[in-house]
Amino acid sequence: MPDLVVRETVLDNGLKILTVDDPSSPTGSHQLWYRVGSRNEGSGTTGVSHAVEHLLFKGTDRFPEGAFDRVIQENGMVHNALTTHDYTVFYENAAADRLGIAMELESDRMLGLCLTEQVFRSEMAVIREERRQTSEDPPFGLLSEAVAAAVFQVHPYRWPIIGWMCDLDALTLEDAWRHYRTYYTPNNAFLVVTGDARHERVVELARTHYGPVPRGPETPIMRAVEPMARGERTVTVRKEVQLPGLLLAWRAPASRERDAKVLNLIEFVLFHGRSSRLYRRLVHEDQMAVGLGGGILLRTDPSVFTVNAMARPGVAVERLRDAVFEETDRLAREPLSEKELAKALRAVESDFIFSRESRFALGQNLGEDECRSSWRDYFGWLDTHRTIGAEEILDTARLVFDERRRTVGYLRPETAAAGEETL
Repeated sequence: MPDLVVRETVLDNGLKILTVDDPSSPTGSHQLWYRVGSRNEGSGTTGVSHAVEHLLFKGTDRFPEGAFDRVIQENGMVHNALTTHDYTVFYENAAADRLGIAMELESDRMLGLCLTEQVFRSEMAVIREERRQTSEDPPFGLLSEAVAAAVFQVHPYRWPIIGWMCDLDALTLEDAWRHYRTYYTPNNAFLVVTGDARHERVVELARTHYGPVPRGPETPIMRAVEPMARGERTVTVRKEVQLPGLLLAWRAPASRERDAKVLNLIEFVLFHGRSSRLYRRLVHEDQMAVGLGGGILLRTDPSVFTVNAMARPGVAVERLRDAVFEETDRLAREPLSEKELAKALRAVESDFIFSRESRFALGQNLGEDECRSSWRDYFGWLDTHRTIGAEEILDTARLVFDERRRTVGYLRPETAAAGEETL
């Protein structure tokens, strides 16, 4: 891709438009981002953002249920949506000459969602089943929720994006309407268009389709600030699983902070590739783990750095825990060699550069940065990493991998005989 240029325009109703014009192929990605996620919910209505995302696919007066998908298919478009802690995004990937159709569809459901009690109840049943399949059945699902609720005692990051089941049972149609009217407005949204689409044309189409949508109320400010952690927290989940598991979480800075970039580099040192420290130690050399993952979760507000691992049969989860602590302690004690630091930086650079090759991925990266701080942060991502040295990694590791900042989560089989070593 040639030099990347982002252009910005804001419509009178507050909708911000970001474009990256790349005429190398006649395709594009249209992404409508809303600054709303589970961090904008309250106790008792958790999961409402994800629920509204689902409900926005149920039709409007102009495009009743089924019509939206039919138009998408007739025009060879691919579409979907995603809700996170920080944002909700709806996207259409298509031929560049279909951009106006994507805007017509999205602007219509920004303004004209049509719901009945019957549709709402039916979709909530679907969401409750989704929760069972994605949060309650997988081995680490309930443990992840328990750890998040222990790490965050005040901040909304403490509850799952899909919501607690008790809230999904109690959520009402009026709760969904209130959330939709408050947050799904042009002044709480922005548009990212990447591909073969000149900025002037995108703005002209946006004025036609999004311009008539009236500005909504000013959205409430999320004011919760998580207090300082003053000691290790421990949670245990017992579940019918074959092997024990471990989930460690340390408090980490917000994505806009420099230390978040340092932790991203540390993530590559620990996890990426067979020669990474934790893979080499836990999977290859000591053969204690059969699954391994983790890293920094980049979010608007202070977040977490995690390590998750599933123990091999006969290995006590405490041995796995202690081995991870030895590696994080080593990061805080011994500076990385020039060779290892250069290797991690090359991996970061490769990851960043290849992400620019996909118009969809580029739009996603710009949109995430805009939600969390500003799309301009995207351009400083790689340069910031290149200025990180071994001493700064030491300093950040000492600050973050402190036992007072960590939460330890254990996944234990219902019976010790199911593969758990006895200490």
